[in-house]
Amino acid sequence: KEKEFFARIKKNRVDPSVSSVGNPVPDFYGEKISSVKGYRQWLKDQRAFNKKRVSFV
Repeated sequence: KEKEFFARIKKNRVDPSVSSVGNPVPDFYGEKISSVKGYRQWLKDQRAFNKKRVSFV
């Protein structure tokens, strides 16, 4: 079960090489995820980072 979860984290996390001072990487390893609600928020944060990266680059 944990392997599957970490595989999802790995698949959905952002590329840290494109971070900047104005757009830092949100919780790259998913360390702050403690519930399903937290996981959903983590996914939203990852998508928001990618959206900002695409629109500002």
